[in-house]
Amino acid sequence: MAKASDYKIITFRRQPGHWRANVTPIQPAARKQGRKILGFITTDDSGSEEHAAIAADQAIKELDP
Repeated sequence: MAKASDYKIITFRRQPGHWRANVTPIQPAARKQGRKILGFITTDDSGSEEHAAIAADQAIKELDP
């Protein structure tokens, strides 16, 4: 399980009522199974900025360290 403190989370509004989060490693060369992770965006829209941040935290927890 990866640590949320190793990632920067930026939430953004795609449309009114549709929020997502961009997750970027603080260390530039975080690895998952031999591949570099440059960053990712949460896959589902959330109804609020807070829920988008929660979805990002959950996605980080699912990453391998």
